[in-house]
Amino acid sequence: MNLLNKLCACLLTLLLVSAACCAEMLDLSALGDIQEAQVFVEEPALQREWTYPISYDLLTTSEYIVLANKESLLDETYIPDDLVKDLDCRKISYDPIQMRQTAADALCALFDAAEADGIYLYAHSGYRSYRTQNTMYYNRLKKNNGKDDGVVAYPGSSDHQTGLGIDVIHKAGIGKKFTEAFGETKQGKWLAENCWDYGFIIRYQKDKEDITEIIYEPWHLRYVGVQVAQYMRDNNLCLEEFTEEWKEAVAQYEAAGM
Repeated sequence: MNLLNKLCACLLTLLLVSAACCAEMLDLSALGDIQEAQVFVEEPALQREWTYPISYDLLTTSEYIVLANKESLLDETYIPDDLVKDLDCRKISYDPIQMRQTAADALCALFDAAEADGIYLYAHSGYRSYRTQNTMYYNRLKKNNGKDDGVVAYPGSSDHQTGLGIDVIHKAGIGKKFTEAFGETKQGKWLAENCWDYGFIIRYQKDKEDITEIIYEPWHLRYVGVQVAQYMRDNNLCLEEFTEEWKEAVAQYEAAGM
């Protein structure tokens, strides 16, 4: 083979090798694009997660965490449909005292537990209608020269209208004016320590007056359910704070699912 033929053969070989390399590079590039596409498709979609300590279902369906205050007024026609005719526990008199059935049962259990510890409690005032609360409020204004001193709740804002609130006192307090001194009695101290385990909270706490806008009432219990009551105790929350907290958690959770 002469020199020219050898040169042509070498040139042809180089061209073939170069073409093969280019083809291989193109295939690898295409493969990389396919792999990237597969990774993108196979990546799982983000899932919303409920992280609040109390279940979403309980918060959104419970009938016992309703908030009644000046910003969340109950309608004047609101009357719970499961009020008991009278409490089956120790009371200040024979006059009927009403509460919602579940709250009434929990109160009886609370009184039994107190008695086992040598503490005797008396139910004083439970459910009040809007009309009754309205009369009490305006009588208080009249007595106080038209000033709302936070002693009697504004009509529609009273826990008593929910059928879940109850005033509890000791025997020495029957017939006397309620004062915060009850909180320093052995009965008041027992309530403050144990009511949570029976689903009750101290509705108007001493360190929350600026939030509740109601004076400290160590005698006023409010039923919210055991899990909620214990959570509020552990986190030092009044019902206004708890309501704001759980509603924000629900709003964020539902927004994440849209």
